[in-house]
Amino acid sequence: MSTEERREQLLDAVLKIIVEQGIHKVSMDTVAREVGVTRPVVYSVFSDTDDILRASLDREQAAAVAQVLPLMTTLQTSNDPATALLEYLDGFLGAVLAAPDRWRAAFSLVDSTTPKFRRRVDEQRKAAVALFEDYLRQAPIPPGTDIEMTARVIFTLAWEAGRMILSEPEVFSRRRLLTFARTIITEHFEPTGTPGD
Repeated sequence: MSTEERREQLLDAVLKIIVEQGIHKVSMDTVAREVGVTRPVVYSVFSDTDDILRASLDREQAAAVAQVLPLMTTLQTSNDPATALLEYLDGFLGAVLAAPDRWRAAFSLVDSTTPKFRRRVDEQRKAAVALFEDYLRQAPIPPGTDIEMTARVIFTLAWEAGRMILSEPEVFSRRRLLTFARTIITEHFEPTGTPGD
């Protein structure tokens, strides 16, 4: 096995441990046991637990951004906010379902007792909210719309929908979540042709 293949194997194990046991259970020992190798094999690729955790989070964050960025790019080119936001939500749920362990780990980091990992997720949240704000400032939305609050509500709706579709898929189906979101979003974004401010 090449160094890169071993690295990916170990990072896959880290993700599995985070999802099944929690981030606090990740250690060089638990990763070695999960893969079925000795500790020196893990140490030959990563220097310590912080190093392997950082590498895992970097990999999953990059992959999550690669999934979501095209959705945000498409959103930025639409002049119909209700349709655009519903398409974004549908695409986001599709991304969550396509890589459930990645997103389970992301959702669990919000509740992590490790401040630096919570900060990483919070930074991504702020970046996503800022993109929603940028879109709303250019979109034809009702006059007087509180752009900052609306952007945060949209982000929270998508984030919680992602959590629910993974935690209780038999209760919160993709169709149910989108139907609910359509009701909220279409009521809020009446077509006015008036640019947001």
